[in-house]
Amino acid sequence: MEIDGIEYQIFENGELVSKVTIQEIRPCIVAENMVRVLLQLDSEIKDVIPLLVSKFPPGNINYIENKGILTLNISDRLVTLYPSGKVSMNKTVDEKDAIVVITEIMGHINQAYQEFMNEENVDYSQLNEKLNNVGPLALYNCLPKTDCEKCGEATCMAFSIKLLSGDTELFKCEPLVDGGDTTCLEELLGNQLMKTIGWKF
Repeated sequence: MEIDGIEYQIFENGELVSKVTIQEIRPCIVAENMVRVLLQLDSEIKDVIPLLVSKFPPGNINYIENKGILTLNISDRLVTLYPSGKVSMNKTVDEKDAIVVITEIMGHINQAYQEFMNEENVDYSQLNEKLNNVGPLALYNCLPKTDCEKCGEATCMAFSIKLLSGDTELFKCEPLVDGGDTTCLEELLGNQLMKTIGWKF
């Protein structure tokens, strides 16, 4: 159903975004008894979308670089961010559920904008290229391959799959933390993505 723009003030003074408007709620075609929500942020986000790419686990994003469109797989749903500030969200319970999820995303947007304005020393130009090379096997090849189970997973391959989806964190790999060689991971991911999947420098 189309609605007359319900506006929510999320942050009193957000660095880039403070308010969001729910513009449309429709039945979700991929999940019964759930809705698809169309929202509009109060600012364009085209400058920060490339920075947002590094804020989420690599297995949970799809970034169309030439269009500047980022889709996130978070909170058991797909959330697509457009440069104009438009946001679509599927598999949503209701309006309140949508606001909880968009509040988290707006926090990431404001953080990314602050980094953008401060020109923090993060190289985002090669990020998309790195993301294209990150998969379970590539990550596994950079792990100790001991299958020690200290991370809570039965194998290093299972651990690498959960790293990509954000269901575990890299610091849980004790052989790496206890003086293991991280050169391969640094070359594969770079420092920013290593931090995103849970490495503590």
